[in-house]
Amino acid sequence: ATPDYWLGPDGTPVKWPVAVVGGRSVGVPGTLKLIETLHRKFGRRPWADLLTPAIDLAEGGFVVSPRLQAAIEAAVTFNLTTSAEAKALFLTADGAPLPAGTLLKNPAFAATLGLIARDGSDAFYRGQIAADIIAATQTDAKGGILNLADFAAYQVIERPPVCVTYRVWQVCGMGPPSSGA
Repeated sequence: ATPDYWLGPDGTPVKWPVAVVGGRSVGVPGTLKLIETLHRKFGRRPWADLLTPAIDLAEGGFVVSPRLQAAIEAAVTFNLTTSAEAKALFLTADGAPLPAGTLLKNPAFAATLGLIARDGSDAFYRGQIAADIIAATQTDAKGGILNLADFAAYQVIERPPVCVTYRVWQVCGMGPPSSGA
């Protein structure tokens, strides 16, 4: 990214909703690599066994709760409808948000998790999944700058937490360069 990455055509900073929606705001996802790193360090069960419940849930589906319905409705007003994949997953055939009580299945996510269960995080960071994420971030005028080298080079860096005392508690979270806790 360059110093003018978040500036509009007029040279002023873009507003938050404009900045956050679109490929420019997407970085390399780190959670999977972190979970795998922690599993290698502390885990006892086989890696694939940890993903099986999520795979089963994505394949078999789960019932949309009232809370999820509300979240989908809010997402529609925020920009959910710009993604064909999101519309297919979270909207009815007539374009309405999925109502509570609907069985929501996600076979594509189940397949993705299956690859990760079999091949570890390399399936995500060095394979077709990374290429698909990059392609999805470069589909509009606010396209991102991620590339395969960014994904392949991603690594977990352990840093000391930032802690403060709040009343009688010690509260800790991620420090820079994270966006915080």
